[in-house]
Amino acid sequence: MDQLISNLSVEQKFSHRVFSDRVQDLSQKQAQDLLVQMHQQMLIKDNLYRELFLSQEKDIVDSLFGSNK
Repeated sequence: MDQLISNLSVEQKFSHRVFSDRVQDLSQKQAQDLLVQMHQQMLIKDNLYRELFLSQEKDIVDSLFGSNK
């Protein structure tokens, strides 16, 4: 995990710092709402990655073995 953090671009590090600074000013309720929204977005991102991976995998199989259209 440390290696992934150290591999962030300068822009990503700056964005993280801005986010971190802004979070410090949130109330507990605002922070909880933000966490719930972020969790939902992470789940959506996971589904998107899964769909992209499965689609790419299907494209690879079709190109190797021919498509049955």
